[in-house]
Amino acid sequence: MFSVWTACRFPSVVLEFSGEVQPAAPAATAILVREASAGLEVLLLRRNDTLEHMPGIWVFPGGKVEPDDSGADDMTRACAAACRELEEEAGISIAPAAMTPFSHWLTPTVVKRRFATWFFLARVSDTVTVSVDGQEIVDHQWWRPDEAVAAHHDGALSMTPPTLVSLHDIETLAKGASLDAAVSDREPPCFFPKVVREADRMVFLYPGDAAYDTGDLDQVGSVHRTTGAAGIFRYVPKSEGA
Repeated sequence: MFSVWTACRFPSVVLEFSGEVQPAAPAATAILVREASAGLEVLLLRRNDTLEHMPGIWVFPGGKVEPDDSGADDMTRACAAACRELEEEAGISIAPAAMTPFSHWLTPTVVKRRFATWFFLARVSDTVTVSVDGQEIVDHQWWRPDEAVAAHHDGALSMTPPTLVSLHDIETLAKGASLDAAVSDREPPCFFPKVVREADRMVFLYPGDAAYDTGDLDQVGSVHRTTGAAGIFRYVPKSEGA
């Protein structure tokens, strides 16, 4: 059975839960990658410690879709928003045509503050200059995906499940001939998590997990989930445990 509770607090991460399903606001995220001497790197930004929502968390550039973000449909409006947020938060200007849909995330229905977020991938030169706004965003760093995941698991890099899962996904896709081709050729995966609380850990179940419909973590079958405890999240891709 799925558990319902009022709040779950990890270091720098507070999820407020609601007994009623709240509407999901449209949002967008830009994942920037570059080829550096150390290999493929991804841009992460650090949110200000003074922010009410997700203080101190390392994130990809992004935010809500605003009424002025133009487009013919939800995805193109989200793409315009991702470009705008990227320029506002990191000082980087990219045309929407350079963005490739990467994934779509919907905040669990039990969470009070919900978003329907399109993630987009864009490649930039290793000479691009990042200039954070100094208000919402206070720092930036380029990371190899595997090293960012390892830093998070060591407790040195605070992030949320969508960021962690995206880093895993980029690392896996980049092992092929072309990350850009792999992303362009696939249908953007949809992550619509269902949340189960078990003792001191939180489990985000994704489509493809045997427990997705029931919330029974002992259900035998494929596994596709993220678990979190003490501020550390660990992702199990669908291919593992299937």
